[in-house]
Amino acid sequence: MAGYSKESERQNKALRAIMRGETPEKRVMVGYDKEKSESSGDKIDRLSDIMKEARMPWFCPECDKTMKKRLDNKFWRLFGHCFDCQVKLEHKLRLEGKYDEWEQNKIKENKLAWIKDQKQSIIEYKKLNSPEIYNQVNPDGHSIEKEKWNVNFKKIIKQADEALAHLDKLEESLK
Repeated sequence: MAGYSKESERQNKALRAIMRGETPEKRVMVGYDKEKSESSGDKIDRLSDIMKEARMPWFCPECDKTMKKRLDNKFWRLFGHCFDCQVKLEHKLRLEGKYDEWEQNKIKENKLAWIKDQKQSIIEYKKLNSPEIYNQVNPDGHSIEKEKWNVNFKKIIKQADEALAHLDKLEESLK
């Protein structure tokens, strides 16, 4: 019989009892909650706040238009508003004669961010040890060969320090 279940049978029995004027069988739901919380409602996880900030909203916070264009996603991540608002902002800056200054400032910020990333990667590279690689020699799965590379750490650290000094000079020249 299609659609048969104990739950539907129980519901039909309860409906018949109600139609006869009787009280249906009472059901008690029992659950286990290891922590009794006094607050009611949904619990908000800390990751949901992080995702809320990362997720693009449906409506632009400046103009309240829907952000459904492909470019809106990009401009939301870059500037915090939709593509149309960015076009209006750049048009306004051009009319006021401040666009070139704004553009140069953006280029400078991008260069400083790139320098910061490069410095961070060099600092992390300096902390690395010599690599050890394990190769399986035979297909039996039991024989492995350890390959160790000899690296001149003094030379690497010297080159990394020179690169950091050069990046510091570039950063000072931009500021």
